Amino acid sequence: MPSSPESPSNPDEVRRSRDRGGLGWWWRRGLLHPRQLPGLGRYLWARLRHPEVRFEGFAFLGRGVELEVDRSRAELVIGRWAHIGDRTALRAHEGTLRIGDKCVIGRDVVVNCHLSLEIGASTLVADRCYLCDFDHRTDALEVAIKDQGIVKSPVRIGADCWIGAHVVVTRGTDLGDGSVAAALSVLRGPYPAGSIVAGTPAKVVADRRERHRAAADVRAYVDGLGRNAAERVRRVIAGEPVDDERE
Repeated sequence: MPSSPESPSNPDEVRRSRDRGGLGWWWRRGLLHPRQLPGLGRYLWARLRHPEVRFEGFAFLGRGVELEVDRSRAELVIGRWAHIGDRTALRAHEGTLRIGDKCVIGRDVVVNCHLSLEIGASTLVADRCYLCDFDHRTDALEVAIKDQGIVKSPVRIGADCWIGAHVVVTRGTDLGDGSVAAALSVLRGPYPAGSIVAGTPAKVVADRRERHRAAADVRAYVDGLGRNAAERVRRVIAGEPVDDERE
């Protein structure tokens, strides 16, 4: 009988997939080291206590992590090998809140989702940040702000980003892949991939790609000097004439 498209065709992959939940798999990867046992216990307890949370694999959960999901209206997805720091709150009131694979979220971070909020794979979120995809309405003076409802816009933090400490991410933010947000910034709106943003509201202050290109030029120049020096040494050792002109 042919295998289903979802199941691995390689026998080794099938065995690895079958063994992944066993203690042997955890032991071979050092996850049963005494220092890791509390984290393993918190992960297993979270899966039992919060069946509504979709874990796509093992995740490191700190002490006092809050996972809140409205089962009828929301979804919380936590990627493989994600790290959620102590006392961080992930609250999916409506829509989908997604934490990418190998994402690292620091301590005392609050993430509130009412529509769509995604943090990309391998992104770093430093301590005490606040991320949300909604605002409270404030138009009517005769109605209490808490009774005026909310306005929602999706939020996307790209892959391989670094969000500095105490950053606030507001609704409508779209931070491109590989970007950096300086500490204490307030983000709103689109930012191109590779941006370095800072300020309130945050603006693009530099481009990581330009810095990389400049650094690459410097590296190429230094490498060229090294090659020239090596060639001069070779000629001296071989007794060949050496050109005294500097290139």
